[in-house]
Amino acid sequence: MSSVRPTKRSLDDLGLRFPPLDTPLHEIGHELISKAQRLPDEHAAGGAERILAISDRVWFKVKVGEHRGAGGRIEAGDCDVSHQWWLVAGGLRRADSKEQDFYGSLETECRRAASGTSAAVNSDHLLPQEIDSLRFTAEQAALGVIALQKAVREGIADSAHSGAPVEATAGRQRLIIWVKSGDADTYLAISAEGFLDPKEIAIILDAVPGMTADDWAIEPGEVLGITPDVGQLVYSAMIPPEVLAAVLASVDGDLE
Repeated sequence: MSSVRPTKRSLDDLGLRFPPLDTPLHEIGHELISKAQRLPDEHAAGGAERILAISDRVWFKVKVGEHRGAGGRIEAGDCDVSHQWWLVAGGLRRADSKEQDFYGSLETECRRAASGTSAAVNSDHLLPQEIDSLRFTAEQAALGVIALQKAVREGIADSAHSGAPVEATAGRQRLIIWVKSGDADTYLAISAEGFLDPKEIAIILDAVPGMTADDWAIEPGEVLGITPDVGQLVYSAMIPPEVLAAVLASVDGDLE
C-alpha cells in the first residue's frame, strides 16, 4: 500500500513538528495522518470523497473524529517530489470563530490564491514544497543507513552463531561477513561488493559499536577464506568480546 506523507504545511496545521529522520512522516502518531493512509485504497475502490469546490486539481477529503484534512496523489510535473500521495492540509471540523467548516475555509484560501487571475481557485500552494522534498530525501538517506547497519549487525550475529560466512544484501551493497573465534581472540572480516562509495564503507564499519576506523585493516588477499575479487574490498579487525556481546544484544533486541 502506498504511504501518504504529510506536508510541512499539514504538520503545522496540526501543531506538529518534523520527528527525527529515522521516523517516516506517515508513521507519526496522529489520528488524521493514520486515517490518511487509507486514502490510496479508498481511491482505488472508488470510495474517496473529492473536494469539489477546489477544482483546479483533484483533492480528497480525509475525516476522522473532529479532524479534517485534504490529500491527494501528486502527478509528475506538478512539483519536484518523488513521492506520490500526500496529506496537504489539516485542521478541525470547525476552522474559525465564524463557524465556517474546514473545507469552506480551504476553498476560501484557494479562491484568494487565484485572485487576479482568470481561475476560480488555485491550490498550487498546497502542493509539497522544497522543504518536503528535502525532508523526504534526508529521511530516505537516514533509513538507508539504518537498514545497512542493521544488515551488518545481523550478519555478524548469524556468523558468530554458525561459525560460517554469511551473505547479506542492503541497498547497493552485497556483504560477506565472517566471525571466527580462536582460543583468546575473535576475528571479524567484512567483504563489501557493489557500489563502493567511501561513505557507505564508513557506514558499514561504523555499524560495529565501540570500534573506530583505526581498528580496521584492508586485506590485500584471502582472509578467513574470503578472497577479494575485482570491485570487492575485505576489511578485518579483532573484535573484543564486549563488542561482540553488544552486537548480539542489539540484534536480539531488534527481534523482540
